[in-house]
Formats: sequence, structure tokens, C-alpha cells
Amino acid sequence: MSVSACSPGLSVSRPVTDATETPSAMKNFGCEKTTNSYLWLFVLFGNLLRGIGEAPVMPLGVSYIDDFSKEENSAFYIGLVRSSGMFGPTLGFLLGSFCASLWVDIGVVDIDAISINPKDTRWVGAWWLGLLICGGVNFIASLPFWFLPSSLPKEGQNEKMKISHLPVQGDHCKTDSPVQPQLDFSEAVKDFLPALKKLFGNPIFLVFIFLTILQYNSLVGVITYETKFMEQQFNVSVAKAIFLIGVILLPITIMGMFLGGFLIKKFKLHITEMAKFACITFIVAYLLNLLYFTCSCEVLQVAGLTAPYSGLKHLSFPKNNFMASCNADCGCKLDQWDPVCGDNGITYMTACFAGCKSSTGTGKNMVFHNCSCVEGQGHGLGNSSAVLGQCQRESCTKAFPYFLALQTACAFILVLGGTPTYMIMFRTVSPDLKSFAVGIETLCGRILGGLPAPIYFGALIDETCLKWGTKNCGGSGSCRVYDTKAFRNVYLGLIAGLRAGCCLLYIVISVLIMKRFKLDGKETTDIKNTERSTSKEAAIDNKKEILPCARTSEESEETCAELLWHPKAFGLYS
Repeated sequence: MSVSACSPGLSVSRPVTDATETPSAMKNFGCEKTTNSYLWLFVLFGNLLRGIGEAPVMPLGVSYIDDFSKEENSAFYIGLVRSSGMFGPTLGFLLGSFCASLWVDIGVVDIDAISINPKDTRWVGAWWLGLLICGGVNFIASLPFWFLPSSLPKEGQNEKMKISHLPVQGDHCKTDSPVQPQLDFSEAVKDFLPALKKLFGNPIFLVFIFLTILQYNSLVGVITYETKFMEQQFNVSVAKAIFLIGVILLPITIMGMFLGGFLIKKFKLHITEMAKFACITFIVAYLLNLLYFTCSCEVLQVAGLTAPYSGLKHLSFPKNNFMASCNADCGCKLDQWDPVCGDNGITYMTACFAGCKSSTGTGKNMVFHNCSCVEGQGHGLGNSSAVLGQCQRESCTKAFPYFLALQTACAFILVLGGTPTYMIMFRTVSPDLKSFAVGIETLCGRILGGLPAPIYFGALIDETCLKWGTKNCGGSGSCRVYDTKAFRNVYLGLIAGLRAGCCLLYIVISVLIMKRFKLDGKETTDIKNTERSTSKEAAIDNKKEILPCARTSEESEETCAELLWHPKAFGLYS
């Protein structure tokens, strides 16, 4: 009953003159409630709290692993953690697909009475259900963190400790059980700016931060709008797009991350080889990414908007001219969007604009008959009909498997170099600044990449909209029809531009690393010289708590300090 059809008897005294023909009483219905609603604040503060809780896990957790594992195993363990962490998004996408297929008002609205399906652009899934489920799972997953020890013996250190406890004649190296240093907040604040200056004085780390920001921008843009891109380009429902990402793309991503860490361990790649490997894989993935532009799809044929009412393609006609002789006496409302697909393969904004005089069936099964605008094109004269929903674009649907295969290949090659890229940061900063470096990298990436990317991606995509919906209280609603070619060029062009900058920065960081480190994989002396003064002071200050064999004499202090500053202490090569 909500779908308006042509009613000639009611249109004589009410000609259509503008796009807002909704009566004022109906127009203002519910407006006061929506304008005074502050429920969005709950979503805002919920995301803030979630971000605060997530922030320490990766920076501190990854540096925790790197601190207490052998250097040759560190990259493998970090790659394992990062790849296994992708199982969460995989299950999340599957859960999101299920929730998106459910109508938002579960248990309140009769599903059989809804005249749209998940493929309709107006469909709203049960977005809130996933938040409740994931919130409960997050709480349960946080409990084991309370039982982690504050420190662990370094991998392989137990054997050394056993040897050190053996009685030695003239025992000059007695050891005491290590005492955990207490956190001094005032000292931490005092050392913050010098540590920050030291980090950003490292040119490799500085380039790495810029690289991270560009990668975050492209990644967040893809995550935010990939499902919308699939929906508009290939006639795929949001629920199906989310499902395919969860079962195909994310497992491939997990494999790539795991394999990247495994290759570092297997071939014992040093820092220069890691940089070359990461650079090559990213450039190959970028070149494959350019093939996305070949996955073209025609614009949805909407009568009066992207196609003339005559149905003849490539015929020039005035845009946004929704009225024609076949529906001039129907009194159609321009602010309504209940699309129907005619027998001629053209979509009409409503059954009224198709000139349909009668209908049979209810809900999703409603069929309209005697549609004058469809008849006017010579299709089924006297018995032309239309069904609810937009017309399908068969050529777009056929191109979707090729797009998915290309996307899978790009994702695998891209993440293959993800773990080597991440290890660059650990191998080029001072050991005592690893956690701080990871925190700065995460902060810069999320603030300068995670915040602006959805805004400018969305603003530019909105420019490709051809038909906006209208809210009950006036103003533009969501987009009903996009110019798919412009959408594709804007979306893929932004990603290609950001990743072109990443390619350039990968080359720069590779050159800097090769200049800083010898080609044989050994550390150059500049690291040792620049980092010796600060870290040596810290080692001497804490020698009683940390360093065995640093007990009584200046000679033993110098011996243990030299052991500490052995190149392998930095974990720079195996």
C-alpha cells in the first residue's frame, strides 16, 4: 500500500511543480524526536572507550614478544600474532554479514510486510546486534590478560642462568634474583620529549611514519567503502559482499602475513633484505591494483535520470526530467523512491513514473500492470508490467568473479610484505624505544590516517551521486543512484594515488637502510655509536637489578657493558 501507482483521477487538481509534495503534517511527523535525539553520543563514547582499550594491546604486546624471544624467532612470532589476529575480522565479517541480512527492528516489525530486500539501497541491517555480541566476547577475552606475568626470561636464557649458577673458583660474578624496576611517572614525563626528539631524529623512522600514514589512509578507505563499491558496481548485496570478504579475502590475508614472517625466519633475512622484499611485493601489488580500472560496469538505467523514457540508448535527453507524456496525468511525487523494474529492462523511480494503473500481490511479490511508459516503448502492448526493485545489470554480475580473483591476488601479495615492513621499525630504532616507537606509529596512523580517510573518501564519493533521497523533515537523505563510472574512478583513483606515494616512500626507505647497513647484513658502527651513550647510562643505573656479572668492580662493569653492546644485543641480525 505504500508504493504509489498512477492515479489519474487524483492528479487533475494537483499538478506536480516541485520535489517536495509531502503534506506538511506528514512532513513534520517525527521531526522533533529525531532532531533532539542524542543517542549518537553513546556510539561516540563507546568507540572512544573501545579505542582506549585497544590501543595498548598491539604496541606493548608486540614489543613484549620482541623483548623475550630470540632474534631469529622474533619476526616469525610477530607475523604469527598479526596473522592470527586476522581471525577476529574474519569472524567479524561473517557476523556482520548475518546481521546485515536481518532487518534492523528485530522482533518489532513483521518481516513479511517489508516490501524491500537486502539488495535494496534502502535496506538497514541489524547493525547493533554485532556490537552487543562482540562487546561480550571482548570482555571475556580481556580476562586472561590479568594473569600474564610482568616479565619473562628471554627465550634460551634459562640454560645460561643454569650455567651462571655453577660454582666457580674465585666467584666474582654472584647473581641475585632480578628485581623489577618501579615505574617513576615523573621520570617518564621528563624523558618523553628527549625520547620523541631521538625517534624523529632517525630518518628511517621518520620515513616509516609517513609510509604508515599513507598506508592507513588507503587501508581505512578500502575497509570503509569496499562493500559499498561492490554493491554499486556489481549488484551485490552488502550482506553478500561482507560474507565474501570474510571467507575469501581475510583467510588469504592471514596466509600472507604468516608466510611473510615464516620467510624471514626460514631465510634469516637481515634488515636490508627485509626492506627490498617489502618494497618489491608492494610495487607488484600496486601494479596489479591498476587492473581494477578494467572492471567497468554500466550505469543503472533509470528513466528520466540516466536513460530517456523512449528507452533508446545513446540518445541525448535533458537530465533529471522525470516527467513524460506517458505519466503526465499520474500526479507522481518526485521525492519518493520505490523503484520498479519494467519489462523493458529500465528502472523507474516509482510505479507511478512507470505509468502503472493496477497491481496484484502484496509485499515483495507485488506486480504492477498496464504500465503506460513501458507500453510506449513497444514492449508488451496492452499488458506491460513491472516488478518491485531495481533492474539487474547482468554484465556487472558476470564481471564480479574476475574482480574478486584480482582482489584476492592483490591482497595476498600486499600482506606478504607486511611483516617485513613492520620489522623495519624494530630493527632501526634503539632497543629501549621500541614500545614508544610502536605507540607513536599506531597513534600517527590512526589519527592522520584513520580519521580523515573516511571523511574525504565519502565526500568525493558523494559527488558522484545522481539521485538523493529526501528525509521526512526535508534535506538530503542517502544516495539512491550513483554514476558508477565516476564512483569507480574516484574510489580506485584515490587508492591508486595513496599507494603511489607508498611506493615512492618504500624506495626511499630501502635506500636509507642500504646506506645505513652494510650489504653483508652486519650492523654499521653508527648505530652503536649513536645509541651507546644513552643506553649505557641506563644499563649502569640499573645494573644491580638487571645485569648479572655486574657486581663489584669497574672491570666487571666494563665487561658486562661490552657484552650488552654486542651487535646481537640489538637483534639486528641473526
